[in-house]
Amino acid sequence: MVRTGRLLAAVLSLVMLLPASAMAGQVREYQLQFSPVGATGQSLLIVTAVLDPAESLPASVTVPVPAGATLLWSGELLGSAPEDDVFREATRETVGGMDLYTFTLEQSGLAQVELALGAPTISGSRVSGGFTWTNPGEEALVNVSVVAEPGATDVKTTPPTSGAVQENEIGETLHSLGGQRLALGGTLTIEASWKRGGATDAAESPLLPLLIGGLIIAVVALVVVVARERTRARRIAASAD
Repeated sequence: MVRTGRLLAAVLSLVMLLPASAMAGQVREYQLQFSPVGATGQSLLIVTAVLDPAESLPASVTVPVPAGATLLWSGELLGSAPEDDVFREATRETVGGMDLYTFTLEQSGLAQVELALGAPTISGSRVSGGFTWTNPGEEALVNVSVVAEPGATDVKTTPPTSGAVQENEIGETLHSLGGQRLALGGTLTIEASWKRGGATDAAESPLLPLLIGGLIIAVVALVVVVARERTRARRIAASAD
């Protein structure tokens, strides 16, 4: 009996010395920031998961994104400057039409992933893009915003824009689409389109498809680096909300 008690005490002492394990954290809110035209011509999506303030760290967090998107970065946000953010290696699991990226937060309750969704649709001078987002977990608030490229006019979004439009220092405009509470399995379809400033219809420019094809080939290797740099301006614009 004495030996058993000593063994139990030793085990408990070792457990207390081990680092705290990461328990699954409850997400209070998802923030989706969609850029149909990013720095490389690819559509970009930034998803931020906000943990409930009552959650303790470290905590494991799962960030859902549309299936098939290319992951550019995953980690936790520590401040207003992107260079202060911490990269976290994520594991991926596909459930239905969503990819679930899971990683551990150690210093803050803000998890973020940045993704490329592919090229937008271009018809004449009008550009458009969209995606469907499904909530795979407990009910949560989903806030959405769309970033339009400099010179964009006649901006149309689904859901419709609500609130004032903001502009950052490089001429991009941020359009808030408001928030909705989604239960388990709830879906939200995001669409955005606008007319490009100074654009020329494809019918008037027969060489345009060739030029676009060459441009895509030239910049594809730089997508990760450039996307991170442009994210800097988007976060600054979003922080003004």
